[in-house]
Amino acid sequence: MRTSLLSMPAFVAYTGGLVVAADVSALSSYLKAASANIFPGLKAISVDVWKNPEIGLDEHHAHDLVVDYFTKVRPGEWEVTPHAFGMPTAWKLEFEFRTPATSPNEKLPVIGFMAEYDALVGIGHACGHNQILLNGLAAASMAREALINLKIPARVVVLGTPDEENGAGKCQLQQANAFEEADVWFMAHPTNSNAVQPMNARINALSDFRAATHHEAVRKAYDALVSVRDLAAGGLPGTSSSVVPVEEVGMFECNVVQGEISLGINGSSVEAVRQTVSSILDSTYPEVSFTAAYDADGGVNLTAIGPGGHASESTKGPLVLTIETFRVLSGQPDISFYLPGNTTLGALGIIFDIRSRFTHDISSVLNAVKTAIGDKAEAIDTDTVYPALEVTSFIPSLFIDLMKSPDFGSQTDWPISTFAPASSDAGCVQNAVVDPNTHALLGAEKVVFHPNFNICAPDGECAFNHEPDFHDVAGTEYSYTRTEVVARGLAHLAVQLLNDPTMMANATALLVRQ
Repeated sequence: MRTSLLSMPAFVAYTGGLVVAADVSALSSYLKAASANIFPGLKAISVDVWKNPEIGLDEHHAHDLVVDYFTKVRPGEWEVTPHAFGMPTAWKLEFEFRTPATSPNEKLPVIGFMAEYDALVGIGHACGHNQILLNGLAAASMAREALINLKIPARVVVLGTPDEENGAGKCQLQQANAFEEADVWFMAHPTNSNAVQPMNARINALSDFRAATHHEAVRKAYDALVSVRDLAAGGLPGTSSSVVPVEEVGMFECNVVQGEISLGINGSSVEAVRQTVSSILDSTYPEVSFTAAYDADGGVNLTAIGPGGHASESTKGPLVLTIETFRVLSGQPDISFYLPGNTTLGALGIIFDIRSRFTHDISSVLNAVKTAIGDKAEAIDTDTVYPALEVTSFIPSLFIDLMKSPDFGSQTDWPISTFAPASSDAGCVQNAVVDPNTHALLGAEKVVFHPNFNICAPDGECAFNHEPDFHDVAGTEYSYTRTEVVARGLAHLAVQLLNDPTMMANATALLVRQ
């Protein structure tokens, strides 16, 4: 039997100006009923976004879907700001509830939700950001309904944050003070396992290799690639540091292992190239294969093919296979190298995706990579640092206990992990302070709760984020079901925190007040 949205117990008592928290004992049941009304319309937005992927800063369709939905389909529920904070594809939703007894000047508690919706070049929503959008909208909308029903004076803010993958949209929004209103921000990221875990720090070294001829430029670039691989093999500074190269050819993304790379080889036979590559290719190159054939450029076109993947995994993919082939062949006289179909270009760009577990180590890793490249590069530029996202106390345990309850599927596979699987520009929102020696979390500007949740069906195979197959996973019915459960969990926590000043104080105890 469906629970009536109007029949749930709700009260807020006021005695001498002192607020007594509302009775939230039936909150889980209420949120289930609210979700039945809220989730389908928001799911339709997510499905549309999945079918129409847009890369960062080009998410105009996704932006308009959200703005139109809350201005035309459900008008009046939220104050809607399109093109928020000077970013064309950012948006903001705001909701405030006051009872007759709430002073107009009283500062209300606030919870913020973040939503992402950018896709990856060539492989669409292979990171599941359509589900992050859905999670943020659904959790905030459910929390809004519960606040009204339970008569809890509070504010809820939702920010649509563009370009997480490459342009660090949240870092730009943070500089515009977009997150100042709330001390606690929620979002959830789909992947292939459940965990509350940190995210690593990241920066890209954008390296430009130039020479008088195309062949010389390619040799310079590959010499640098060999040097950086040797550096990584010998041990990078910092904790769990990595560096993964991305060649700026064809469709590329700075944090995606490329699924296909071609390297041309002059001065060798097809048979010799095949023998060389076969001697290198082993089980440490997962699902990587190759072809070798003479081409119109007069040499042997070696094309390596693989599943791609997330740069954070440091997977030995197609580009690494061509680097190791270059290592073996480059010492032979009369052999030169080229990019098939691009032999007139005297330049080649390589992005080195650099990561380390802690933000304070990222500069030393970057400097080591720059030293390894040396003067082979004409120039090395860097982009925005993605600070490490740390796991703050209190909220994770509440969430994990909630997931164990029957209303949330009796889930028992939610660890608090120390492993950082990737990076997130949500680190700019948190801005954590970590002891450089002990790595203890000392404080943060904001609390950011960012659980990673499994959207892979138990009876099916699953890829990891940024692999092309994860695009299909992010559009399955099972993935939407999983997002609904996690969104209800975040809504539940948000209402609890907004309802209970002591809980909010515990959740924000580590904040460094400006």
